[in-house]
Amino acid sequence: MKLSDNKKSYTFMVFPHDLSGKPITFSIPYFIARYILIIILVLVSLFGFSLLYSAFISGKLVHYKIVVAGESEKNKQIDHFLLETGKIEQELQFVLDQNNQLRKTLGLKINKTKIDLLKDKTILKEETNKKKPYGLNFKLKKISSALKLSLKETKENKTSLEELKNRVKVIQSKLAAAPSTWPISGPLVSSFGYRRYPWRGMHTGVDIKASYGAPIRATASGRVIYAGWRQGYGKTVEIDHGNGFTTLYGHASQIIAFVGEKITKGQIISYVGTTGYTTGPHLHYEVRKYDVPINPVAFLNLNILSAGRYF
Repeated sequence: MKLSDNKKSYTFMVFPHDLSGKPITFSIPYFIARYILIIILVLVSLFGFSLLYSAFISGKLVHYKIVVAGESEKNKQIDHFLLETGKIEQELQFVLDQNNQLRKTLGLKINKTKIDLLKDKTILKEETNKKKPYGLNFKLKKISSALKLSLKETKENKTSLEELKNRVKVIQSKLAAAPSTWPISGPLVSSFGYRRYPWRGMHTGVDIKASYGAPIRATASGRVIYAGWRQGYGKTVEIDHGNGFTTLYGHASQIIAFVGEKITKGQIISYVGTTGYTTGPHLHYEVRKYDVPINPVAFLNLNILSAGRYF
């Protein structure tokens, strides 16, 4: 008759190594042996799974460590880019300041005085609505925005420089015909304006002391519109320089320029004398704009920058 699984058993005998003693015998029911075997298999499977899972987790940790290290390096690079962006901002601000200074000197309108590449209120508002603002994404947006603004600022500076260039050309053309040099070397002995000596009244020019016969030179290019005797001024030369400017040179001993002659800046037109109302050899020099006398000293040694306010 066939036995049921519950009645079956396994018998184990353990013999001493030298076979001198009595063997130990014990029996394990079949169903218990089966459960033990199942438990062993389960334990082995769990152990194997734990080894595989440990290896998987270790790989993940290594990968995470690499990713964290990479993110840290990216953060360092982005922080470096932000620092460089700040330097670009400083350079653009310096260019803008110089640009504005030139525009002011040359009489042009100033449109902007401050550059801020890293201030973007839209990006700031978006990031502050998140749980972790000012992260890597925020920095990248700031850099991108700063680069766009820097390109815009560069274009604006380029446009402004073109405007400055054109303005300088206009001033240069007018400066070439402006009375911007000394007609003769010597000290000023009488200034522009009201005076009491040697004759009371308005002095419409300046008197420059010089040796008798010293050459008198035109202070700008132009055309001679008068050359001859004039009451009070003696032998006089008057030159039209265009743009409303004329100059007058009085008290000459000899005139070598003639009416209608085209004169270049620095050309000798007459020589110092004592003709007219004088107390000694000197040059009476006048600058007029639209026939209104103005102080000649303001024009002496005029350059491209100082000329901007006159033209």
